[in-house]
Amino acid sequence: MLTVVAAGHWTAPGAGAADPDATPSTSFWTKSLEEARSTAFGPPGATASTSSGQSEGAFGEFLAAVSQQNPASTVTVEPILTPEPDASVDHVDASPNVGDEPWWRKPVNGYLLDSPNYLQFDVATVLTDTLQSSPRISAISNRTSIAYEKIIQQDAAFDPSVLLETGIDRVNDPVGSTLTTGGPPRLIQDSWTASAGVRKLTRQGTLIDLSQEAGTLTSNSLFFEPAHQGNSRLNLSITQPLMATSGRVYNTRLVTAASIDSRIAWQQLRLDLESHLVETLTAFWRLHERRAHYVQQLSLIERGERIGAIVTARGDFDSGPLQEIKIRRRLASDNDRKIELRAEVQRLQVRLKTLVGSPMLTSLDDSIELIPIAQPDFPEEPMSVRDCIVRGLEHRGDIQAATEQLASAGLEVNVTRNELMPRLDAVFEAYLSGLASNNNIGQSWINQYSDGGPGITAALTYNLPWGRRAARSRLREARLRYKQRGDELRNALLAARREIETSVIRVRAGADLRRSKAATLAAAIREEDIATRRWEMLAGDGGPTALILEDLLETQKRRTEAEQAYVSAQVNYILELITLQQAMGTFLIREGIEPTRPECSTSVEILQTSPINERLLPLETWTQPVPVDNVPGSEMFESDNLESNAGRSLIAEPQMIELDAYENSNGGAAQ
Repeated sequence: MLTVVAAGHWTAPGAGAADPDATPSTSFWTKSLEEARSTAFGPPGATASTSSGQSEGAFGEFLAAVSQQNPASTVTVEPILTPEPDASVDHVDASPNVGDEPWWRKPVNGYLLDSPNYLQFDVATVLTDTLQSSPRISAISNRTSIAYEKIIQQDAAFDPSVLLETGIDRVNDPVGSTLTTGGPPRLIQDSWTASAGVRKLTRQGTLIDLSQEAGTLTSNSLFFEPAHQGNSRLNLSITQPLMATSGRVYNTRLVTAASIDSRIAWQQLRLDLESHLVETLTAFWRLHERRAHYVQQLSLIERGERIGAIVTARGDFDSGPLQEIKIRRRLASDNDRKIELRAEVQRLQVRLKTLVGSPMLTSLDDSIELIPIAQPDFPEEPMSVRDCIVRGLEHRGDIQAATEQLASAGLEVNVTRNELMPRLDAVFEAYLSGLASNNNIGQSWINQYSDGGPGITAALTYNLPWGRRAARSRLREARLRYKQRGDELRNALLAARREIETSVIRVRAGADLRRSKAATLAAAIREEDIATRRWEMLAGDGGPTALILEDLLETQKRRTEAEQAYVSAQVNYILELITLQQAMGTFLIREGIEPTRPECSTSVEILQTSPINERLLPLETWTQPVPVDNVPGSEMFESDNLESNAGRSLIAEPQMIELDAYENSNGGAAQ
C-alpha cells in the first residue's frame, strides 16, 4: 500500500498563461493561437529601442559580472539583456522588451505550440504527482512491504500450535494363541480416541508438546477387564538441544535474515525512488531546455525574415538576387532545425507524462502543451569534497545495503559454527493415565489425577557425523562469503567516493562553463549588433560587400547557438547539482521526501513535506561533516578486524549474534 501526503497540483492558467506568477487554476482553458502568441511575445508591431550608449554600458556591466575567475566565491550571474538595435534602423524588433531577465524567459513559460490546450506546472507539482500516481513508485513500495511480510512469516514459526485429532478403529484378526483371547478364534476390538494439545517451539530451540488423550475400548478377549473401558492420558514432552541447533541466534536465524533483507529492501526503495524522481526531474529540465532552444530558434528565423524583408524591399536599389538566395537558403536550414526542436519538445512531453504516470496526463494526446515553469539561474554555492564524501558515507543507500549484506554474512558464520558442534538433545517425557469401566471417560479423567502417579522418561540423544566434512565446508564457505561481503563493502565505499568526487568536479565545471557561456553570449550579442550596423551601412550585391550579408547571417546563427549553449549550461548545472545530491544520498532529504513505515504495519508511506527552496537554502546545509567514527560500519574496514568481527552483531537487534571469543582468537574450530 502506498500513501502519499503531499501538496501541489497541476495548473492550467487562462489569460495569464505566459505569466509564471499568475494565480493557478485546476481546470483546462483553451486559447487561440493568436491570443496566446500576443500574450507571450507582446502585441504585433511592438518596437523597443535604446541608445547605443545604454547598450554598451549594459554590456560592460554584464561582461564584468560574468568574467570573475575565482570559483571558490559565490558568483551570481547577471541576467542576459537582449541589446536593442539602433533606433535609426527602420524595422520591427522580433524580441520582447528588455527586462531584468533573459529575453526568452517569458516566451518559454508561455504558449508555444499549436495545441488547443496547455498545462502549466512547476517542480513541486511534478514531484507530488509522481509520488501519487507513478506505478513504478507504487511497485517499489509494494516490493518493500512484501519484504516486511517475510519477517512476520518467519516469526510465526514460534507461535503455539493447537493440535486436535480423533478417530475410530476396529480390529478383527485371527489368533494363533489362546493366550490372546482366552478362547475365541478371532480378536475383535472396537476403539475411539480423541486428543487435543498444544505444541510450541521457543526461540532457544526448546520443543514443548502438551496433549490430553481420551477414548473408549471394547474387546471380546476373556482377559480384557473391564469389558468396556474408558481411558484418558495426559502427556508432556520436552526436547531441548544442548549443543548443535541450540541458542537464540540459531533458532531465530530466519527471522534475523528476513529482518536484514527488509532493511536491504528499504535501502533499495530509497535508491529506486531517488532514481525515478531524478529521471523525472531530468525530463522536466530537458523539456524546459528544448523549449528555450525552440524559442531562440524562432527568434533566429524571425530576425532572418526581417533581413529578408529589407533585402526584398531594397531589390531595386542596392540588393540583388544573390542576397535573396543566401537568405532563403539560411532560412530553410533554420526551419529544419526548428522542426527538429519541435519534435524534440513533443517527445520530451510524452516522456515526462509517462514518468509522472498521472492518469490525467497519460490519457491526453498531443493536443495539450505541457509548460514547465522553471527558473534555471541557480546561484553557485561553495562545497567541500571531504564534507560531501562524509555525508555520502552516512546517507548513501548502496553503502547501507552493503553493510546489511555484511551483517547477513556474519549471521551465516555464526549459524554454521553452531552446526559444526555435535547434536546432543535432552528429552524429557511425563504422563498421567486413568482408566474406568462402562466407557466412562469422565471418570477416567478424574482417576488419572487421583489414582497412582506419573510416568517419567528422561534421555539424552547424541549424533555426530564422521569427520563433519559437510559442516566444516559450510563454515569455510560462510567465512569466505563474509570476506567477500567485506570486499564488496569496501568497493562500494570506493565507488561512492569516486561518484561524489566526480559529481563535485562536474558541478564546479558546470558553474565555470555557465559563466563562460554567459561571456560568450554577451560577446555574440555585441558581435551581431556590430555586424547588423555594418550591413546596414555597406549593403550591396557585388564586390566585397556581398560577403557582409553572409557574415551577418553567420553572426545571427552564432548568437542563437550561444543562447542555446547558455541555456544548456544552466540546465546542465542544475542537473549536476541533482546528480551530486543523488551521489551523496541526500536527494530525498533536500526535496522533503521521506519514506516511512508506521509502527506495527508493513505498509510503506511516502511523505512529502513542503519542498525546499534551493535558492534560499545553501548546498552547504546538506554537506556538514559528521565524525568519521559515527559512520555506520566504518570500524569494519580495517583489515585487522575483518576476521575477528566475523561473529559481531551488525544488525539493529543487540545480542542476536552470539560470539565465541575463544574460537575467534584461535582461528575457528574448523581449521
